[in-house]
Amino acid sequence: MTLTAFLTYCAAITLAAATPGPAMFAVITNGVSRGFLRAFMAGVGVAAGDAVLVTLALLGLVALAQTFEWIFLLLKYAGAAYLIFLGVRMWRAAAQSNEPQATQARLSRSFFLGASIALGNPKAILFHASIMPLILNLDTMTLADGLLVILVVISVNILTMGFYAALAGRASGWFRTPRRMRLMNRFAGSAMIGTGALIAAR
Repeated sequence: MTLTAFLTYCAAITLAAATPGPAMFAVITNGVSRGFLRAFMAGVGVAAGDAVLVTLALLGLVALAQTFEWIFLLLKYAGAAYLIFLGVRMWRAAAQSNEPQATQARLSRSFFLGASIALGNPKAILFHASIMPLILNLDTMTLADGLLVILVVISVNILTMGFYAALAGRASGWFRTPRRMRLMNRFAGSAMIGTGALIAAR
């Protein structure tokens, strides 16, 4: 894998990760409503799910993934349902901050949310499978090259989603008064419900 091809692939993956979509909205709404840590864990989940899809594409298992598309659909609807559930809870939430212990206890849920959104998009594996041959020479790729590609995908997703999480986490500090907290709950709840519906409809 040449340096030019590697840098071009990095740019393409970064652009794809930074493009607004369900994953970005899920991270932002988590950041605004629940703080940076929860949003960042959702971003880590997105990175893990995308890494699985890239691995499948590298191994040439796209056809196999399409055969078992029902698994991806199940994950998609699970993630969408969880987002809608969170949105409804946000609408009904009291105008008060979450306790740190509760936030810590639910980090795994944020990770699952991010991973299910990433894995629940069957078109993503087709994107990876189509963009790789255009930029990378798969016939000459070594195991080290493949691991480097997976590392790039994980790193780009974590950095991109971490950036969105940090912005959303800082914005959450503005919502201190009960009135602003209630407004934030309604806004974030609506965004979560809308994102969940969008994921389910795709």
